[in-house]
Amino acid sequence: MQVSALITDRNRQVAKWVREELCPGGTSHFFDIWHIGKSLGKALDAAAKERECEDLKLWRPAIINHLYWTAASTPDGDPDVMEAKWQSMVNHVQDIHEHGTPAFPCCAHPPLEGEARDKEWLEPGTTAAIKLERVTLRTALVKDVRKLSPQHQTYSLEAFHSLILHFAPKHTGFSFLGMYSRLLMAALQFNHNSSREVARTSESEVRYAVRYPRFCKGDWVVRPIKEKSSYAYAAALMESLSEGYSRSPETLRESSAVLSSTAPAPLSTSCQEITKDEAVGLYLARHSRFNTGN
Repeated sequence: MQVSALITDRNRQVAKWVREELCPGGTSHFFDIWHIGKSLGKALDAAAKERECEDLKLWRPAIINHLYWTAASTPDGDPDVMEAKWQSMVNHVQDIHEHGTPAFPCCAHPPLEGEARDKEWLEPGTTAAIKLERVTLRTALVKDVRKLSPQHQTYSLEAFHSLILHFAPKHTGFSFLGMYSRLLMAALQFNHNSSREVARTSESEVRYAVRYPRFCKGDWVVRPIKEKSSYAYAAALMESLSEGYSRSPETLRESSAVLSSTAPAPLSTSCQEITKDEAVGLYLARHSRFNTGN
């Protein structure tokens, strides 16, 4: 399978493998924005606690939003343009909106006056401005910004992984076939409900909910409410199974036997076996060293 684009978090081992194995074949590797934004937010929080840097706390949400805008406003994923847009933020917070870079010569926003201004500009040369530049223009971060994913993110896959825990919780052990079946059920549930429409009131207005995500640290976000999940696929699956059994019970038994035969051997079979007496003898000999004084 030829992969045209791959979006991951910033795992360095994965990035190295993709660079060496997939990129030569034409695969473009991008980073999920949320993971980079989370790391950047932690760095800004730490910087805002330093002396004379308290104003950075007010700019934190805008800086994170600018990170998302940098990628979303560059649909072709041009790394030079994204780097220039990101670096322009350091000038913007100091009320400098002409940047002198061909890729992004000036800010895209209209003049900020009156109600459009809700934060004080940082004074050039101050401790806060210097600290912000050090945090946001680190070489490693700028390299990651050049690889931000402009269109797709990993949240859909992470939502699927969360759904798997509903069908196959980690606190319960399942056989191979049990786990296999539960993964299939999770995939059916996810695919059947992944395109749900937003819920609406009787007046056809979109319904919203206020959430307090843990990563927001007490802050709130507004999210549209989607329609309730549907389980129509389960009824269709049961109907198909009933029809198949009515036509040929033997065929279903054969299919079940074939599926059971594909189950791999337990992991314990790969271990070197030892008799119980030998294991107990080695255990006692190993622990006798600590009982020599008694």
